[in-house]
Amino acid sequence: MIKLLINSSESTEMSDTSFGGKPVKNLGESFQWPICACCHLPMQFLAKISAHEELHQIFMCQNDPGMCDDWDANGGGNAVVVTKPIELEYVTPPSEGVVLREAEHSTRVIKVEGNDYEDARSSWAEKNSQSPREVLGQLFGEPSWIQGDEIPACSSCDSPMEFVAQLEQGPDWQTEMNFGGGGVAYLFRCGCDGSAKFLWQC
Repeated sequence: MIKLLINSSESTEMSDTSFGGKPVKNLGESFQWPICACCHLPMQFLAKISAHEELHQIFMCQNDPGMCDDWDANGGGNAVVVTKPIELEYVTPPSEGVVLREAEHSTRVIKVEGNDYEDARSSWAEKNSQSPREVLGQLFGEPSWIQGDEIPACSSCDSPMEFVAQLEQGPDWQTEMNFGGGGVAYLFRCGCDGSAKFLWQC
């Protein structure tokens, strides 16, 4: 079974998987908004993915798109902040840089039979008379690579990281995330220290 992330208009809890909006933190805890290693400005918040009883909050630099290695898991142009969802509150965004997206989407997880992600995505869209763009990605399973295997190594233990999610650009081309135009993003984690990495291909 493939776990698809389906676009939804339903309201969500702070601890749910969602795209856009603001990142969250636990009450009383400090939060360091990720800074791009290339342009040294705050990154844009893309999404939070709920998995393994953690929130993987994804950031990517969009201050000068395509110039800050935002596609590379180790390039410093993107970041994943892992948060244990206990008592959550929204984070106040920085006043400089391109930090928030125009669109906000909630999701629901649907299990679909399929040989792989692409098969399940097409099958769901056809069966429900919906555009495949309504599928925002998948949880777990196997990544569907565009350019070949790029599983990142953990910076702590140097082992291949575990695949968590695959993300599409979004349901509307006018407000979609920027993965190089028609690209796909991939989220990974490592159990040794709970760290996570993010990359995209097109």
